[in-house]
Amino acid sequence: MQLLKFFVTMKKIIYTLIILIVTQSVFATQDRKVLIIGIDGARSDALQQANTPNLDALIANGLYTYDAWHCGITVSGPSWSTIMTGVWWNKHGVSSNSYTGSNYNNHPYFPTLAKQLLPNLKCVQVVEWAPMSDNVYNDGWNLKLKTPDGDGAATASVASTQLADPDLDCLFVYFDAVDLAGHSSGFSPTNPSYMQAIENVDLHVGTVLNALYARPNYANENWLILVVPDHGGIGTGHGGITFEERHIWWIASGASVVKQQITAADPGTYNLLGTGIFNQAGVDPVLLKQSPVQADIAVTALHHLVYNTGETPGVYPFWELDGKSWLNVFSSVDETKTDNQLKVFPNPTTAEITVWFDNPLQQTPVVEVYDLLGKMVITKTTATNINKYVIDLTGNACGTYIVKIILGKQTLTRKVNLSN
Repeated sequence: MQLLKFFVTMKKIIYTLIILIVTQSVFATQDRKVLIIGIDGARSDALQQANTPNLDALIANGLYTYDAWHCGITVSGPSWSTIMTGVWWNKHGVSSNSYTGSNYNNHPYFPTLAKQLLPNLKCVQVVEWAPMSDNVYNDGWNLKLKTPDGDGAATASVASTQLADPDLDCLFVYFDAVDLAGHSSGFSPTNPSYMQAIENVDLHVGTVLNALYARPNYANENWLILVVPDHGGIGTGHGGITFEERHIWWIASGASVVKQQITAADPGTYNLLGTGIFNQAGVDPVLLKQSPVQADIAVTALHHLVYNTGETPGVYPFWELDGKSWLNVFSSVDETKTDNQLKVFPNPTTAEITVWFDNPLQQTPVVEVYDLLGKMVITKTTATNINKYVIDLTGNACGTYIVKIILGKQTLTRKVNLSN
């Protein structure tokens, strides 16, 4: 058994070294960048009722969902570990705020994974809650900065300084005041103190965003902004499996993010009766593929960062991620410019779809179809001088697929629903 583990480990090392050799010279510079803003303890219903002009601006110009789901232990330590690693607590090992039992060496934070492909990335974390910095390892941060707990102004100021660095590729900024207010007087949209905390954090988010937009080369950079809480709350606590604790939200914004809202059903929880016991049967696998969940954040951020390498995190060897990337669902720079050129019908379909262009194609298109986990299920090259052709989805599981048409330097995408 030990010999087998040795060979598996060596295989991983050799594979990673090959990727490093291939990518280090090709991808020495990086215009794809990620900003993740974490707002601890912000309930979905409270966010919708609060006066948050800065978050509202991201929502108005991006993708958002008020129906994201927490499928694990609704405590900060395991929650942020899932958000940052893309795996549930049975893999990353964190089941409490003490971080005991952590397994980050086998399931590290996503910047560590990104650096396996792009070793020159510069990644920085700014957090208010010390355990997120002190108790985490193999996280890939070049710099870990701590600010006073609950002091959003200080956090925004430090984050703004980091955003002035032209070499920065990934920044995680964490605000704790909303969670502190919930524990003090109640996690509820009827609690004025809790709502005021959300609105105050929104002001600090505005400071961070202004610093981002002020970057000298911002117009030439492709930033993906993700805003996410770790859990909700009920009464003055959290850690259970109630709707109020598990029903969360997230926002994705950026120049290439298609404006849309995602609504999704609750896939369930792996947390058996709130005891911290991992229960595989507690989650509907079909709904899990369709619904936005915590583990998707790391995978989506990772996918954006390494997109130009051609690797897809959901199917990359050895990473064993539980989350899925939403990048192919919401990110397409070219599609917004060519809405009238490409049509897909019928949609939904039970088997075949027809892809139709207004004018015959003057170059050979490459057609790729992905599921929501980022796995390519179809790839084909078609002829030129045509304006329509058929794609057969027979044999694939029901659900949402992304049809990608590559025409030279232009890429067009459409979502297709396959049903019975």
